[in-house]
Amino acid sequence: MKKQQKKITYQTEEQKEMLHFFIVLVVVIACVISVYFLSKLFVMDKSLFEVSYNNGAINSERAIVGTILNRPEKEYYVFVYDEKATNAVYYSSVSTNYTQNQENALKVYHVDLSSPLNKDYFVGDSGVSNPNAKKVSDFKFKGITLLRIKNGKVEKYIENEASIQKELAVTKKKNS
Repeated sequence: MKKQQKKITYQTEEQKEMLHFFIVLVVVIACVISVYFLSKLFVMDKSLFEVSYNNGAINSERAIVGTILNRPEKEYYVFVYDEKATNAVYYSSVSTNYTQNQENALKVYHVDLSSPLNKDYFVGDSGVSNPNAKKVSDFKFKGITLLRIKNGKVEKYIENEASIQKELAVTKKKNS
């Protein structure tokens, strides 16, 4: 009889570690794939997997303080006020009334002082505004302010509500 020879294989520590890593990797991948397919079976709401797109709109009448002096028109008004204030609707209607009822009305932009982008320029009613501002970094607004911009420079800086109405030729209706 012939003697059978046993083949002895030696594994190094590195080979054992690699085999262990490969087994763990296969088990983890199998778990992830099974969880994916199981969750797909149980999730009935298909809206989670649908992608929807919304068309964005750019409001060309809104501006931030940083863009006040570089609008495309040569001459325009900028209404600066806190849109969260109680009389904000009135200021918006004054602007709308001007643009709809005046012949050759200049473009009117609105700047919301309650916006985080404009907060550094809002000093509040008790603060000191800067009617002589020549550049954007110099602007300081108390509250309602109307600016008339001509060729990128502040031509008029009006903070008084009555003066704003006079500038825009708007009369305020008295509450009955």
